[in-house]
Amino acid sequence: MAAFTEDVRHAVRIILKNPGFSAIAMLSLALGIGANATIFTVVNAILLNPLPVRDISTLVELDTVDSNTNVTRANAAKLGMSFPNYEDYARLNQVFTGLTCFSGAPLTWTGAGEPKQLTGSLVSANYFDVLGVQPYAGRLFYPDEDKKPGGNNVAVLSYGLWSNKFGADPNILGKPIALNATSYTVIGITPRGFKGTFTLGPIEVVWIPSSMYAQALSGFVKDNFKHRRFLNQVVYGRLLSGVTQRGAEASLKTIARHLETEFPKDNNGRSVALTSLADAALGANNFQQMNTAGWLMMAIVGLVLLIACANLANLLLAQAARRERELGLRAALGAIPGRLIRQMLAESFVLASIAAVVGLAIAYAGRTILWSFRPPFIEKNDIDLSLDWRVLLFTAGISLFTAVVIALAPALKSSTPNLAETLNQGGRSGSVGVGRSPLRSLLVVSEIALASVALIGAGLFHSQHAIRAEDRLGLRVREIVHDEF
Repeated sequence: MAAFTEDVRHAVRIILKNPGFSAIAMLSLALGIGANATIFTVVNAILLNPLPVRDISTLVELDTVDSNTNVTRANAAKLGMSFPNYEDYARLNQVFTGLTCFSGAPLTWTGAGEPKQLTGSLVSANYFDVLGVQPYAGRLFYPDEDKKPGGNNVAVLSYGLWSNKFGADPNILGKPIALNATSYTVIGITPRGFKGTFTLGPIEVVWIPSSMYAQALSGFVKDNFKHRRFLNQVVYGRLLSGVTQRGAEASLKTIARHLETEFPKDNNGRSVALTSLADAALGANNFQQMNTAGWLMMAIVGLVLLIACANLANLLLAQAARRERELGLRAALGAIPGRLIRQMLAESFVLASIAAVVGLAIAYAGRTILWSFRPPFIEKNDIDLSLDWRVLLFTAGISLFTAVVIALAPALKSSTPNLAETLNQGGRSGSVGVGRSPLRSLLVVSEIALASVALIGAGLFHSQHAIRAEDRLGLRVREIVHDEF
């Protein structure tokens, strides 16, 4: 420990001795680390933060797949489910401990000043039980609180809605609120962080029983809520112990064939498909694209960090060349190669540590800038972009990786100095030529290669995006022509 402390002190002296070089090195690393931490913060919030439900690995989403309907909207093979079909699957299945459904219902809250639009969800009474969610305050729905049409006037508020719109008032429980001109009694608050089953969903949600659909909905949706062909429900189930997703899907397809035979007009050509809730949280049809996009961004900023590492390693090699006399004298006085390598690693570790702190500051500001380009349907606070332990651990990991990478080449070069040549020439020249430093040439080539890959990748990504946009435009034109003629 004492030796390590001494190495760090010496590293700090070397860094302070060359403030210009050190500032450039730390800024280069900070930008690379900051870019990686920024993107990882978003990826962590969207892809790596599981929904706050119990044992998510046993939860799946059930969707209708329709072989007879030509779906023109891209990525829409899984279509939800009708309420009557949900009831039949809940009654007939032998693979779930419970099956639940929900559908969206925009609600207008009145009676507290100016009317406010709220995100509402019509759910079956076992919704929270199937998901394994416990109340933060009050209670959730009883098993029979979706059985009385128009008579289950109870509501559960999300923690975000309770905090932001009701001022976290603990006395709200048991009090009435008016939603779409219908009075509901608030019975409970969900735990902090729970906002339903969509990662990109709003944090302010109110849940009411599905039996209240006539009071919550209007127009076409209300009239067809219980029509067997109207796919307005999102359905989730918890698998029985020992039942696999593939086995459950095979069993449910048998029920789908039965329903197709019994209700041929509405279920002709329709079957069922399962998606794990961990994936369906990003959209059953879109999770693969979201996942690919997230890790592609990570790969791009990782490439930027590698370019910064190659550039800095080259600078450190140049600095090591100027320090050849110093390192040669230390070797002549008995310093073993391992000792010299450890010293170079200590210097790069100090640089990377300072750069990591600056990088976190860049990430803190960068996440706000990046999130400002989010789609308009996502509110600012719908995703928690805090620098949690995963982000801090990731930043520490890439900083350590960076310290090793940038120190590797100069450490290997400095650990085996040519003592005679160094003592005779190093002091006069203070540097070495490219021909005597193939590592520097290799790093320059690597840096150019990585930059070329980044540029080519960006060009291909832009071209592919343009092609897809043209395809979507062409598809829309064909739809319009078909509808008109």
